[in-house]
Amino acid sequence: MHTTQRADGLVAGVQALLWLAPIIILATGGHGIPAPGSVNDPFHALAVIKASPDIEIVTTLMCLTGAAQVFVVLALADRLTSSPARLTRLSTTFGIIAAAFLMIDGALGMAALPQLAHLDVRPDLADAAYLAAVGVRNGIDRVISLTLGTWALTANWAAMRQQRLPRPLAGLGLLVGVAGIAGTLVPAAGTATIVLLLVWTLGFATVLLRQASAQGLR
Repeated sequence: MHTTQRADGLVAGVQALLWLAPIIILATGGHGIPAPGSVNDPFHALAVIKASPDIEIVTTLMCLTGAAQVFVVLALADRLTSSPARLTRLSTTFGIIAAAFLMIDGALGMAALPQLAHLDVRPDLADAAYLAAVGVRNGIDRVISLTLGTWALTANWAAMRQQRLPRPLAGLGLLVGVAGIAGTLVPAAGTATIVLLLVWTLGFATVLLRQASAQGLR
């Protein structure tokens, strides 16, 4: 059991780093990522994407984050075995859906946006295709925010009721859930969700690794 917890803790730690990496890239300039005010300006955005691989790096990290999210969702579900079965199934389902859409969003960013930036076609065709891709990604981002928020809210509510996580960590998880659901309508809340989820994931990894070490000493 402690081996599984150690592995889950390590994956959760890796996921925390995956959440952190894009934040660092954006905070340090993100030269190949269009600024928020120019995302819907194809002429400027495609030129920025073409000039640097940053967008490919960030979206690749997003795809990997989605894969790691599956392990984190299942690790938390394992701790909720004594919770109401319906609530556990509900949280796990939303967590896996969120992971799937993270991978889809990352794959779309990896493949579509750089390719559009390097297409040798009439500018109006590339602009239309770019705006369509951005529209799809915006919709996916809303789904990610909603599903991640619902997973965090339901899973941490169950964990708090059953005392399966330290209360401060479960409380932070509830805050992640509320912010994520709010991010469906308010994009700024969705951005805050990523920062809060980074802290929660790091805390969850610490809990798992500590418990694995304690069990290994018995």
